[in-house]
Amino acid sequence: MKKAYVLIWTIFLILLISLWMSLTLNISSYTPKIIQDSYYYLKAQILSHNATQFSKYFLYQAKQENKECLDNIYFNYTKALIKIKYFYPIAQCVNFKFSNFNPDANLSKDGVIIAHISIALNRDKNVNDEILLTKSIIIYPKENFWNLKN
Repeated sequence: MKKAYVLIWTIFLILLISLWMSLTLNISSYTPKIIQDSYYYLKAQILSHNATQFSKYFLYQAKQENKECLDNIYFNYTKALIKIKYFYPIAQCVNFKFSNFNPDANLSKDGVIIAHISIALNRDKNVNDEILLTKSIIIYPKENFWNLKN
């Protein structure tokens, strides 16, 4: 009779140990949500830094193509949508040309360009997995950028 109890307790202990090991392996191989979110947030931060450089480059490229200004730029980058919207305090940009000049603007103070950068990461996933990041930068162009003809 004692051998039967020992056998039952041995089987019970083996089952308990195997359950504990399987749970430990499942939990340890699972990437916690905080680590995954930190990874995506870091990726979005890197993309926002690159987008600030791209915003300056796109303005330079527009000047090379004889365009006075840019209004919006949208582009996709591996699982991310990046939107850059430019704002000019001196004038309004319509069809790559300046219009509706602000008569109260001072070129030395208001001659800046404000770029609003929005990054949407993991747009095709669940709402809780989406990362949205916005950033605004001020670009100080050189004087010859504002070849304005009033």
